[in-house]
Amino acid sequence: MTPSLYERDPYNHLYARGPRFRLGAEAVRDNALAISGLLTRTIGGPSVFPYQPDGVWNNPYSSDRWVLSTHGDQYRRGLYTFWRRTAPYAAFMAFDAPSREVCWERRGRTNTPLQALATLNDKAFIECSAALARRMVAEVKGGDADRAVYGFRLCVARAPNRAELDHLLVLYHERLKAYRKDPAAARAMAASGLSELPAGVNAAELAAWTVVANVLLNLDETIRKG
Repeated sequence: MTPSLYERDPYNHLYARGPRFRLGAEAVRDNALAISGLLTRTIGGPSVFPYQPDGVWNNPYSSDRWVLSTHGDQYRRGLYTFWRRTAPYAAFMAFDAPSREVCWERRGRTNTPLQALATLNDKAFIECSAALARRMVAEVKGGDADRAVYGFRLCVARAPNRAELDHLLVLYHERLKAYRKDPAAARAMAASGLSELPAGVNAAELAAWTVVANVLLNLDETIRKG
């Protein structure tokens, strides 16, 4: 809320403001998929099996296994994610999705370190980060600052201020220096979700932008309704 908005609409008759809260469990992932360009917008059909940590479905009482969906189905909206009461989708549970054992009229909202660990390290979010980095490289013909600004705007719908931009550029150049010394790590990070890197792409640069994109997807503004 800015002073000028409050002066124009002190009683919120024009809906100049509203409560600020984190997106729902499914929407956190959907948002990252949409920003990165990975989201598959197909409507309807059977449930799908996106990435989730190994071991969640290690069930001694059943031969059922979580088999990763392919051909873009792994990028469908969270609404279509297969759900089993005894082994629910782990990332959704971290973000307060109900277990479906009972009806909930309203979801609770918590803020925990586990949520940040999920969006920073879960393979589904790493892949979104790599895809966003590819967008930043492929869709911007300018320099490093232009790419950082573009990625920032895709995530939060505004341009970064000077301090925010400087932080992103420092991070990019630090990681670029490190990845140039470790080509194997650079290729592994840059190729997340791909069988191989696109021709002509510098692995160290793309890996460094992937780290920047990971930070952008984890910004408070990105995962909260402002």
